[in-house]
Amino acid sequence: MAEPLQSLEPDRCYHIYNHAVGSENLFRSDKNYISFLAGFKKHILPVADLLSYALMKNHFHFVVRFRSYDEITAVMKKQDLTLVPNKIVIISSEQIILFLSRQFSNYFNSYAKSLNKENFRRGALFERAFHRKNVVTDEYLKKLIRYIHQNPVKDGFAATIEEWKYSSYNSIISLNPTLIVRQDVLDLFGDNENFIFYHKQNETGFEY
Repeated sequence: MAEPLQSLEPDRCYHIYNHAVGSENLFRSDKNYISFLAGFKKHILPVADLLSYALMKNHFHFVVRFRSYDEITAVMKKQDLTLVPNKIVIISSEQIILFLSRQFSNYFNSYAKSLNKENFRRGALFERAFHRKNVVTDEYLKKLIRYIHQNPVKDGFAATIEEWKYSSYNSIISLNPTLIVRQDVLDLFGDNENFIFYHKQNETGFEY
């Protein structure tokens, strides 16, 4: 029996991940990777900060930190015409949980429909309802971010962390525009130099 899915709640950090169904690939071209990140920007960035990601041919990892109750309810009011923006409306925690989950579902469904149309395929693209795990300590968060950035190397998609284009590692250590909350991530590790040093260490037995 599958474990019950954790609720997505404001002001909390989560590891979000999933795999393609069967032997399928989620990404088949550079265009697909770019489209997937564009979908994240559209559906998820309004309600969450992005701390880390790695996209690989058949699976992906994100670390997100959801925004506050007030920020999320403001987004809900913009999307739902039945909620008057300037009127005080009490939105329940259950409504927010459903809304955040729906944002991800809309995101993944939109991408799957686009890829199916592009490749003349039908049916499910993702393995199951997306996995989510609440990240509760900074130490675990640091290890998780390192694991995610090292994942393309571990799975044989690249020889080095720096070589893989579709992770947040290079955008964190550079000054290039990024979806990542770069300074928040660097502050977690201390600074850029410590971030790089930490990523050169390997830890066996880490479980996410």
